[in-house]
Amino acid sequence: MTCPIDRGPLELIEWETMPSPLADADLVRVRRMGLRPEQFDHEVLTGLLVNRRRKIFYPIAGGVPRMLVFPTGVVREFSRQHRSRLDREVAGYSPPSERGTPGEEAVLRSFSSEWLHYEWDERAYWGQSAEDLFKSMRFALDLDHKDLRARLVCEVGIGVGGIADYVVRSTECELVGIDLSHAVDEAFRHFSGNPFLHVVQASAFAPPLGDGQFDYVYSQGVLHHTYSTRAAFRSVSRLVKPGGRLYVWVYSRYDEQRTPLRRVLYAAEAVLRPIYSRLPDPLQTIALAPWAPLYILHQRLAARHNPHYTTYSWREAMHAARDRWTPRYVHRHTNEQVQRWFKAAGYGQLTSIGDRAAPQYVPEALVTCVGIEGVREATPES
Repeated sequence: MTCPIDRGPLELIEWETMPSPLADADLVRVRRMGLRPEQFDHEVLTGLLVNRRRKIFYPIAGGVPRMLVFPTGVVREFSRQHRSRLDREVAGYSPPSERGTPGEEAVLRSFSSEWLHYEWDERAYWGQSAEDLFKSMRFALDLDHKDLRARLVCEVGIGVGGIADYVVRSTECELVGIDLSHAVDEAFRHFSGNPFLHVVQASAFAPPLGDGQFDYVYSQGVLHHTYSTRAAFRSVSRLVKPGGRLYVWVYSRYDEQRTPLRRVLYAAEAVLRPIYSRLPDPLQTIALAPWAPLYILHQRLAARHNPHYTTYSWREAMHAARDRWTPRYVHRHTNEQVQRWFKAAGYGQLTSIGDRAAPQYVPEALVTCVGIEGVREATPES
């Protein structure tokens, strides 16, 4: 882990830890990766990551390193709660107080609200059962044609962590998942028992990770929710080592025009989302409530025609409504546009998810949006 401000090393100070004994099979995996078992035998619940050069610290709170460069409520509460200990151990140090990337505080608010109203449930996850979603993501990430065993992987936009946990367990990789929102707390709560999955609250624009560190980086449905999809892409593209792979999936302009219903929703979204995105959370919930029955009805109709869809409860319906109507930014792109970004970043051997025949369980929207993968071959253009 590096400082997201100056990319320098950080010192770990552990305050509260929890034993995390490794099974025999896990010990074999650790040794296969050339790592030390003591790096995995406990979980740090509370502590600090300290930049001695700048006299700043990043809290580890609730088991999650908080690596955002701008102030947040969680960090303020941590500082208040541990004031006396901070004064003893890191006197004169403070959390970072930089300005975040444009709009990040609004994005943090909207997506934290979306995910904090949602809990991991294997019955229903984005309109599918968890089993079908995992199979769909296996297809999207083309995991059957990758050997990620003992490799280092990064998911940008881990959300509640279900996909990352599946990738780790099914490929035997080690994975670092970052997310701007407080969904990281849900991810840690459900999947902290996986010793090879590490959850970090961090920005795609200032990841606390080294350039050229990862064998595989993927981001599914995240970068288009930033102020600039291209700028976010450039940032995460640097994390991949030469010969490594990057997969990015973003919304497409075509997907929102392919049915009359989607065209109506797209038109309504253009008018209502700027309003909904600025409402306080209680008012957002009230404003979104009339949409929930429509989402429930739509999913019931979809499930009648396709057994791979699941029905929605009120919770899933409100989650889907928040995802469409409350993000500050929603950009849409074309295959050609994203492929140009890959080439400019030094990637070749590009493939598109839309060029592969999808099994029935894969949702149509997954292949009609833009999903591009490439191999890092060269130094990016300046």
